[in-house]
Amino acid sequence: MHTTIVSLAAIAALHLAAPIADDKSAWITTLGRDTVVVESVVRTATHVTGDMVVRVPTTIRLHYDVELRPDGSIARSTVDTDPMGAKNMAAKHITLIFDADSMRGSIDSAGAKRKFAKVIPKGAVPTFMTGFGASYGLYSSMGLYELILSRTRPPANDTLTVPSIDIASGAIAKRKFLARSAMQIDVDYFGIMWTHLTVDPGLLITAADARATTEQTETQRVGVVDVAAIAKSFSSADHAGKGVGLASPNLIEKATIGGQTIVVAYGSPRRRGRTILGAVVPYDHVWRTGANEATTIVFDKDMTVGGAAVPAGAYSLWTIPKADGSVQLVVNRQHGQWGTEYDPAQDLVRVAMQSSTAPAPQEDFAINIMGSGTSGALRISWDAFVWTVPIVSGA
Repeated sequence: MHTTIVSLAAIAALHLAAPIADDKSAWITTLGRDTVVVESVVRTATHVTGDMVVRVPTTIRLHYDVELRPDGSIARSTVDTDPMGAKNMAAKHITLIFDADSMRGSIDSAGAKRKFAKVIPKGAVPTFMTGFGASYGLYSSMGLYELILSRTRPPANDTLTVPSIDIASGAIAKRKFLARSAMQIDVDYFGIMWTHLTVDPGLLITAADARATTEQTETQRVGVVDVAAIAKSFSSADHAGKGVGLASPNLIEKATIGGQTIVVAYGSPRRRGRTILGAVVPYDHVWRTGANEATTIVFDKDMTVGGAAVPAGAYSLWTIPKADGSVQLVVNRQHGQWGTEYDPAQDLVRVAMQSSTAPAPQEDFAINIMGSGTSGALRISWDAFVWTVPIVSGA
């Protein structure tokens, strides 16, 4: 397998005999049983115009337009963000104007306007990744991915690398597309994972599977949708207290064992009707044990965890579940990193945990510290599993 680096403009020059037909598309993205993003797109030979509604952590409506020159290069793009009453968020209008090797941008928000300029790679393609706060990366526009694929596709088992511009921020990056088969083309997710795109013979995206990424979402192509009506319905659910909310709220667990304080900071994902063990939580792999930033535990004094000495300090926690029901807890010296940045060279100890089954499925992932006197236990639970390991004051 080899890597091909091309630009959208160069690709378009080879395919001007087959201009893009006008097309209307829509996709619905789910996280378990919950719909989290809806996108509707109209594409012509010179414009890709999309409307999107994002439900995490609350309903936010987005509108974008990408104007293309006859050679396929980007001429101009706009993005409008309507927070629909979301707290601590203002409406925003982003405009990017492209020349051959430069970009001029402006961001209007809350009465303030900021301008900037950048040198850009020739032939950069437009992308649009959205999501807010810890959920940034929740969704990338299928309409703009489809634009790129409409101009070319990498040969089987080949990787196509293109320079890209995120039209919501002006960020410059490289995007990789890998043709796994005639119907599957993968696109890289932050350069460390892949979103699997299913395409039809006309290179229209029929589905996207991002369950291998940290977002755990699935996307399906659907018929024409009314984004305005959907956004209104989602916003009403928010106001009624029935919205999706944060994908994985950040929580703090604090307890005292042997007079010493123990603090655990973790992201708490929701089950949302999904199969957890063996799916969301894979067997025989190091699992981030939570969501968002790496789960962190802080000991004021030296402790013994599962019979292993752990000096006072801050650590990240990881787990390795196996199909036979056994589980290992990993205490790692590195901390403060994102939850997929695991370095086995930083492992302090690995200890066995006790595994049991909960009497009823648990919706929210939780980490608890239980006990009194000089001994207690660290308890990790979600869905039907409960994992525990003893903690004793002093090493």
